[in-house]
Amino acid sequence: MIRAADILDTIFMSRVERNQSLYEDMFEEEDKQSRKRAGRVLCVAGIALMILVIAACLCLIMPRVAGYEGYVVVSGSMEPTIPVGSIIYSKKTDPELLQTGDIIVFINETRGTTPITHRVVTNDPSTGTITTKGDANEHEDINPVTYDRVIGKVSSHVPRIGFTVAMFTTVLGKIIAVLLLLEGWLLNEIGRRLKQRS
Repeated sequence: MIRAADILDTIFMSRVERNQSLYEDMFEEEDKQSRKRAGRVLCVAGIALMILVIAACLCLIMPRVAGYEGYVVVSGSMEPTIPVGSIIYSKKTDPELLQTGDIIVFINETRGTTPITHRVVTNDPSTGTITTKGDANEHEDINPVTYDRVIGKVSSHVPRIGFTVAMFTTVLGKIIAVLLLLEGWLLNEIGRRLKQRS
């Protein structure tokens, strides 16, 4: 005696067998699409990583070629104009030509050899001194800056990327930069191959 359940199972299995190739094609197509999407994501991530590293390195190299020096701002004396962590670019200039409002980089002999970035308040060519003040400070700097202590005039700055860019100036930072470039290339290569397979 044949049970109804057996008949239904037979019909169901028959339909599955008939449509098995269709199901396999559907799953294979979904797998291809997944690989293609993953490949695109990996390619974009790899290229973006390489662009970021190259851009950070160019922030150091290109200004020097043009005669500018880069410095990382580590104090908040010039905020909000120049936030902490910014990278500033200065160029040598004739101290006598500096005007009120110009931002300069200089060495204050009472603070060692660390460059300071403040704004010019007054410039007195007769004494060869400049009075400076940080935008965030209430009072002018106590000691005037002599002309021989002026490094240059700030021409531009890029907020927030100073510490990242400065990292690449160290030996460890250069090794990290090379490894990041290699990782970006590998991600792009893996993504490209996944797209090819799909």
